[in-house]
Amino acid sequence: VAPGHTLARRAAQVAEGAGRPAAAEQPPAMSWSYSLSPDWQFRLKTAAVALATYLVLAEAKQFLDDRRMARLIRERKELERRMHLDRRDGWRLEDLKLYDGQDPESPILLAIDGQVFNVWRSRHLYGAGGAYSELAGRDATRMLAKGSLDMSEDDGAPLTEYELEVMRGWKDYFGQRYDDVGALLGAGS
Repeated sequence: VAPGHTLARRAAQVAEGAGRPAAAEQPPAMSWSYSLSPDWQFRLKTAAVALATYLVLAEAKQFLDDRRMARLIRERKELERRMHLDRRDGWRLEDLKLYDGQDPESPILLAIDGQVFNVWRSRHLYGAGGAYSELAGRDATRMLAKGSLDMSEDDGAPLTEYELEVMRGWKDYFGQRYDDVGALLGAGS
């Protein structure tokens, strides 16, 4: 290209790429990165640490709760095993006396109209110091029929029809709620 030919020189520069503006002259590219103030950076870090701490503590609590529940279930199964009595017919009054609720490590029995029930699940009621501990370890037929916890109040008279109905209601209640462990020998209302 001969000197002085500006148009030809310009065309040659464009062909070589020299016609493009320099990088510094280009407009800035759009960027989606933001610069947060130090105050907001601190807030976000604090929130992230708090969330992470919460998640770690929640997992630790769940782990401890699961272990505690497994221990409680094991203890309950062991208690049920110790309190279980096989069903048998031929319980005697002397047998019932051994299960009067005074020993916290043994079942609690009471008889109603010839049926013997294991009421250990309500130890707080029938065990030592319980509101109905007088019923435990004996034939409670007459006491329940007469609505009395004191044997001295029983006049020994035959039960009335009303008292028999009350006794049958109690027998049904105990049959639904507690383990029937057999029959009492020589039982009669």
